[in-house]
Amino acid sequence: MSEPVPDRKLVEALSGLHADADLALVQRTRRAVMEAAHQMRVAETRRRRQAGIVILTFLGLVLLLTPAVWTIADDLFNNGEHFQDAPAMTMSLIVTLFSTIFAALIVYLRTRRTRDEEES
Repeated sequence: MSEPVPDRKLVEALSGLHADADLALVQRTRRAVMEAAHQMRVAETRRRRQAGIVILTFLGLVLLLTPAVWTIADDLFNNGEHFQDAPAMTMSLIVTLFSTIFAALIVYLRTRRTRDEEES
């Protein structure tokens, strides 16, 4: 059987005798590493932006609902209204809906973060 003939350029590159091949390999590796670093920076920026939007939305909803919650709490504790009255029931439904939306948002963000980490 005849032995396979080794590639002369490959042997020279592996032995360090071919500086151009080493330079090309270094440049390819450097480009790959820089591209990966850029993608990581973009992903981190996107995560921070999304977290900021979520926090801003949550604070906006809290800001909008705080006067209504305050009014209902004031009516319940100071004016002697019962919890089964229409305003108190409406407010409890709104708070329940708000809590459900917030919980769903948290679940969505956690699953998305897990999916992003698996893709990276």
